[in-house]
Amino acid sequence: MILGVGGFFGYKHLSETTYSPRVQAEEYLQALVDADVERAMEMAPATGDELDYSLMTNEIYSKATDRISGFEVTDVVVNDGTADVTVDVKQGDDTQAMKLELSENGTEAVFFKKWKLDAPLGSWSLRYTLDEDASEPAVNGVSVEMPEDGRKLAVLPGEYTFNAPTGTKFVSYGGDEKMSVRLDGQESLMGVAFIPEITDAAREEIKAQTKAHMESCLKLTELQPKGCPNQADGEDPNNFRNIKWSMAKEPAYESIEGDPSFPFSVELVNGQFTLDAEMKEGDEWRAMKGTVELYSLPAMVDIQGETITMTFAD
Repeated sequence: MILGVGGFFGYKHLSETTYSPRVQAEEYLQALVDADVERAMEMAPATGDELDYSLMTNEIYSKATDRISGFEVTDVVVNDGTADVTVDVKQGDDTQAMKLELSENGTEAVFFKKWKLDAPLGSWSLRYTLDEDASEPAVNGVSVEMPEDGRKLAVLPGEYTFNAPTGTKFVSYGGDEKMSVRLDGQESLMGVAFIPEITDAAREEIKAQTKAHMESCLKLTELQPKGCPNQADGEDPNNFRNIKWSMAKEPAYESIEGDPSFPFSVELVNGQFTLDAEMKEGDEWRAMKGTVELYSLPAMVDIQGETITMTFAD
């Protein structure tokens, strides 16, 4: 290659500006600042089947807060077809020294070396746990499809709002969760989980069904009605007639909690029933009144969509 003095200095100037690894690195970093994730990924494709890239879109990242906000190239070292570009990256009030590695990738405009980024600025990811029955997952207000194979989600530094999935009348996933991903973030510590929990409406429905069950039991005229807690155990049913039950002390739930993803148990405690009847003594029937203690009444609760089914122990 033969260049005059002017041509040499022009070549040198273009090599250090327009066609330098610094310019390639700056273009890439500016794309991150501009939340142009798709352009950044074109320049430095992310690799690795262990990650899911559903959140790496312009729409989602542009709506994140506390993003990468600036950068300054502090050093460029070119050596035998490779280049290391050291850069201070800014996120909020924090600045982190990081490095981009580039390599030669042919020529451009005949004389000038082309450069390509060997890898993205860094790798950040987080775990996301979502109940399989949850619907309409969204991040930063954008609907997304979550990975089904448990892979972690690739992200860029910033604060993301994971919108709580839509629940039902009886199942809630709580409120939105915010996740802050820092430049020096430790991905093993980052994770978002929406755990299903029962709602107050579910608790009220459980109480209502329990009350209805108790009322139906009190209407029975048996000494030991099956599936009911008002049972005078140890007595001979043939020795009783004109049986009437009433509630002397209404039992209560100490708590109503459980994972609505599966049937869960609840327990009524501390109740008391009154038994009015005639009891046979010898050849005569005499009026009697007694009490039956309810120490514990377990039940299973199964929540399916908008329906709650309760099964009471015999």
